[in-house]
Amino acid sequence: MSRTSTTCVLAALGALVAAAIVLAPAPARAQKVKKKALTMRVGDQVDIPAIDVLRFSEGTKGIVDVRLPEDKDLFVIVALRPGRTSLLLFMRDGSRVQYKITVAGSEAKGSKVKEVDNIRLDFYFVELSSNYTRQLGLGFPAAIGGADIFRIQANYDLQAGDFVNATAVVANQPLPRLDILHATGWAKISRQAAVIAANGTEANFSSGGEVNIQVQGALTAEIRQIEFGSNVRVQPRYDPGSGRVELRISSEVAELTSGSSSGIPGRSISKLDTVVNLELGQSVMLAGLNAKSEVRGKSGLPFLSQIPVIGLLFGSHSTRRDEVRNVIFIVPTVVSFTSRDSRQHIKEALKAYREFEGTFEVDFKGKPGKRESKQ
Repeated sequence: MSRTSTTCVLAALGALVAAAIVLAPAPARAQKVKKKALTMRVGDQVDIPAIDVLRFSEGTKGIVDVRLPEDKDLFVIVALRPGRTSLLLFMRDGSRVQYKITVAGSEAKGSKVKEVDNIRLDFYFVELSSNYTRQLGLGFPAAIGGADIFRIQANYDLQAGDFVNATAVVANQPLPRLDILHATGWAKISRQAAVIAANGTEANFSSGGEVNIQVQGALTAEIRQIEFGSNVRVQPRYDPGSGRVELRISSEVAELTSGSSSGIPGRSISKLDTVVNLELGQSVMLAGLNAKSEVRGKSGLPFLSQIPVIGLLFGSHSTRRDEVRNVIFIVPTVVSFTSRDSRQHIKEALKAYREFEGTFEVDFKGKPGKRESKQ
């Protein structure tokens, strides 16, 4: 075979190889990747389909948590912290899906500042006290005898043979006294207090005191306090739309009671919890905090004072009634916020008023008259 024929054959083989290379299919890595974007906030959860996914690959670790439930139908993606990452899914058909995930920080608390009105709460404490006392009968002394029960004193003049003077004294005599007493009275004690609180916050007002008592222990004695008085907690909520105020009220009144034989006083406690809804300018009254006491006494001669009917002549009977009524009035008022521009206008108006030295006349019909100023 000649040299020319060999050259032609080589050229033909080269053309066939080039054609085979051109017609060969592109490798799998040259296939296009479908891209998707996903934006989340910290704490959000998003699910994406997991069907026909052979495997997946996560980018930066720790930004999201990729979870695959047991049914393997969905991926659950949980945003953990702010940042950027990616999730690459390899499908059965050889295609790929890439998610570009962006996690933003959670919405900052307090970033939206809302104007909050202040609520003024006026407390009016009114205590009405009335008493009734009656005592009727014969009062006998509890003891007879002793010094000066019976004394005679005489001065005798031996020269004249006669008494100069003589004195007879009867003291601490067992004579009864007549007890007739009837008394009534009343008293009113009022207190006032004002508390300003932000809308929705709780205001607490306490008034009273404490009594220190000594408690003997095994080795040493300690001091303990017994508190008494009134304690009122109010939580106001004002709705600007309806103009109404909701008051959540909790009240407690503690009063000291007479102690036992040990001398340690006790406490009488009254509690009240309620929620009321009222308009501005209205007041709520807390009543029912009442205390009543009645004391009856009887004294007289033994045995004789215990005889029916006739025993009234040999003794004295007393009755005392005390009644205390506590009433609390609560009046809410909204303290509105004054803007800076309004405060500036008020300041300028007051300044102009202080600097004005003229006169301003007003006629009887209420119409402004002449205004004269001194130059």
